[in-house]
Amino acid sequence: MILLMPTRDSQASIARISLALLERYWPDHPRLNVLRDAAVSGSASPWLGPICTFLRGRNEELFLLLLDDYALCDPARTDVIDRAARMMREDHSVGLFPLCWYPAATRTPRAGRPGIVTLGGTPILLQAAIWRRSWFLQLAEEMDGATSPWSFEAMATQRAKVHPAQICAAQMPEPRHRGGHLIDGLDKSDWPLPYHNLMHRGEPELAHEAFLRREGFAFPARGLGDTVARLAAATGVAAAVEQISHATGRDCGCQRRRGLLNRAVPYHR
Repeated sequence: MILLMPTRDSQASIARISLALLERYWPDHPRLNVLRDAAVSGSASPWLGPICTFLRGRNEELFLLLLDDYALCDPARTDVIDRAARMMREDHSVGLFPLCWYPAATRTPRAGRPGIVTLGGTPILLQAAIWRRSWFLQLAEEMDGATSPWSFEAMATQRAKVHPAQICAAQMPEPRHRGGHLIDGLDKSDWPLPYHNLMHRGEPELAHEAFLRREGFAFPARGLGDTVARLAAATGVAAAVEQISHATGRDCGCQRRRGLLNRAVPYHR
C-alpha cells in the first residue's frame, strides 16, 4: 500500500504542515507520493487527471488517499490500518475503507472480521481512506480530468450504483459532535487516522489555530489582520480579550476586525 497526497504549489504551506504532522503521528507510514501538479481547492486546475495518470502507472492495488490539508492530530492506530489493508488484499469485493467515522444508513458486522463493519446506504466521500486502485479508476472513468474533489464525490456516488463495491470501516460508536463543519466537528478519539481539515471552502479553518499553535505551526498569514491576531495571541492579549468576552457574554468583534484588515491589506497582492 502507498500513500498519495495531491497538492499544488499555492497550497505548499498547508501541505508542509500536513506532511510534518504525518511524520510526527505516523512515523513508520507507508511510502508517500506527493502529486505537486494536482489542485485541491477551487480553481480550474486539474485534480482528478493527475491522480488517474499516476494510478494507471502503478502496480499496487491499494492506496491511501490524503488531501493536502489533512493534518494528523493524534497517533495513527496502525493495528487497525494494517488489518484493513490485509482484509482488502484478501477480499477483492471491498473497494473502500474509510479511516474515520463515515456516514452510513446501516452498519453490519462483517462475518469473520471482528471489529469491522460493512456500510450500507453511504455516499462516496473523499475522507482519508484506503482505496482499491481499480475501483477508483472505474468510478473516475469518463470524468473530465479537471474534475474537482467535490464533483468527484457527487459523480462517484452515482457511478457506484452502476459499478458497486463494498465499503467497510472499523467498528466504532457514533462520535460526539463537538461543533464545527460536518465530519471535522466530530470527536476523533476512535478514528484509525485522526486528523483535522485545515481548510474549509478554500480558506484556513481558523477553529484549528489553537491546535496548530500547540503543535508548533501556524497558518500562513493572509493579510494584516492575521498578523495582528498572531501578535495578540503571542502577547496574551487575545486570551485576556477572550476571557472578558466569555464573562460578559458579548462578542469582542475580533474576527470581524481581523477580516476587515485582511481585506484592506492582503499579502497576496
